[in-house]
Amino acid sequence: MRELLGPSADPDPDSALDLHAFYATDWLEPGGLRVNFVSSVDGAVTAGGLSRGLQTPGDNKVFAVLRDLADVVVAGAGTISAEKYGPVKLSPARVTARTEHGLPPQLPVAVISRALNLDPASELFTPASERPRAIVLTCAAGGTPELRRRLSQGAEIIDCGDSEVDLTLARAALTERGHTRILCEGGPRLFADLAAAGVVDELCLSLSPLLAGPGSGRITAGTAWPGSDGLALTLRGLLEEDGALFLRYRSQVVPAGAGRAGNPPRGRLMGD
Repeated sequence: MRELLGPSADPDPDSALDLHAFYATDWLEPGGLRVNFVSSVDGAVTAGGLSRGLQTPGDNKVFAVLRDLADVVVAGAGTISAEKYGPVKLSPARVTARTEHGLPPQLPVAVISRALNLDPASELFTPASERPRAIVLTCAAGGTPELRRRLSQGAEIIDCGDSEVDLTLARAALTERGHTRILCEGGPRLFADLAAAGVVDELCLSLSPLLAGPGSGRITAGTAWPGSDGLALTLRGLLEEDGALFLRYRSQVVPAGAGRAGNPPRGRLMGD
């Protein structure tokens, strides 16, 4: 893997690249909310119905490094179910990498779900003393009392709003618990809602050298952002390996209607 744009850019494919250093720069100290996606060149977010159909060896390395540099990994309920999320299991080498960068040795998982469409019997919500409890970010109207009781045996349930999940409150709830470096792994609807809420600081996008063809969605989904020209991004880093590109974007704060890339309207989670 070679760095084409960034603080240590070197086009030599044989030069050594510290992937942790590349993604830790301007991240560990300020923290924020970072989103990670993989996409085909023609914009598909899945191949064969799952994101793993687009993954490359380089993307897998970036995926692991971004987790190594996070306090918490966040995903929507649909992604948790489709990708069969469980507790994050880290090798001794990755635990060492985390502690060397000032992060705790374990990485908790947080789920955002308005309707609490979650399986309490999932391994993710099974109580275990050797790992951190999962976190469920929902709203007061989400789920029955019995479902909440069962989920609470293996997860902390946090209401972030009355009938919808206020994503600004959700981010604040994680920050209050010491999770200042937040990694979101999707899905597309949650990413769109986070961007609409104005709480996304960084997008780490892997471009797989593949044309997936028609039929797949994009990395954002849901209703259009009315009256918005989009969210402006600044390219801060670029890596390449075997034709795959790994882009690191920072979001910009631009008044709505200022050129082609003003800010989307603030929003709330409208999905599951």
